[in-house]
Amino acid sequence: MRLPLKTEYACQVLAQLASTYAAGDVRQVEELAAAESLSPNYLVQILTTLRQAGLVISRRGKNGGYLLARHPGDITLAEIAAAMEGGSLIESSPGNGGKSAGMVRDAWMRVNEAMQQRCGEISLTDLVPPYAPQDGADWVIF
Repeated sequence: MRLPLKTEYACQVLAQLASTYAAGDVRQVEELAAAESLSPNYLVQILTTLRQAGLVISRRGKNGGYLLARHPGDITLAEIAAAMEGGSLIESSPGNGGKSAGMVRDAWMRVNEAMQQRCGEISLTDLVPPYAPQDGADWVIF
């Protein structure tokens, strides 16, 4: 099993947005991309998906950018994965009709349910990186 990079990057950029949520800072794509060593063009695609899912808000204009749509404690890994992948974290095939195919599929479904439950317990506040203020700005604490 491998977590899709797109989902991992979505978690990273949302953690960045969470780090300045309390200050209400709008973060620009270039700043977010640099902080997480991501391509700005690829990041725009991810942010578009997150905006469509209602996890981020975009602001236009010279001082535009992105910010979280709600408190980071209310956004879970399960919600992020659902937004990026559209469903189950683990998808198994229906099998080949063999004698054990149904039991194997049921086992993977149980694993998926456990993962979904655990991911629902982890919020963005658990992923926030240390925030170092820039240019004399105050520390952001939430």
